[in-house]
Amino acid sequence: MKRGIVSTGILALLIGMAGQAQASRIGMHGAYSNGGDVEEPEVGIGGQIEFPINHILSVEFAVSYFSEEFEGSNGTTIDQDLTSFGVSAVFRRALGPQLGGYMLFGADYNTIDTESNFHNVNMELDDEIGFHIGTGLNLAINYNMELFAEYRYTFLETEGDVEMTGGLLDASLTDGDYEYDFGLAKLGLNFLF
Repeated sequence: MKRGIVSTGILALLIGMAGQAQASRIGMHGAYSNGGDVEEPEVGIGGQIEFPINHILSVEFAVSYFSEEFEGSNGTTIDQDLTSFGVSAVFRRALGPQLGGYMLFGADYNTIDTESNFHNVNMELDDEIGFHIGTGLNLAINYNMELFAEYRYTFLETEGDVEMTGGLLDASLTDGDYEYDFGLAKLGLNFLF
């Protein structure tokens, strides 16, 4: 009796793991930021891994990196690199035999590195947590590979300051809260396991 219960439990565990095997995803993506407070973005990269909770709901962990450059009329530039670490609840639904759609929402931890060619000017933006919503489509290529397209919009407010150093003047020019909302369009490839 005891042996039968243990065998049944192991069999149920193996079936559950096998059923989950095709629903987990790991992949990479190209990213392009548009919309929001991003003005002159460059193409970025990223990756993601997704674990199912049931046939509709899953949890995704993603990281995306992109850059942005501002150029002034006098030749001054400001380069910003943003890295976004996100956790999302993903709701999936089949739209056809090989086509699926999904919606997601979650939180991001965002780091922003800023460089400028202004002499004696130091610009810093704090790392902050933002929130995102998004939607996407995935197209199965074969039983364990899919292409996807996604648009995700992040709501982000960060604090920062601009300081002038060196010379006769050491001063904080601005210090405050800044809106840094951004949209992120992704194209990528997932491997199902």
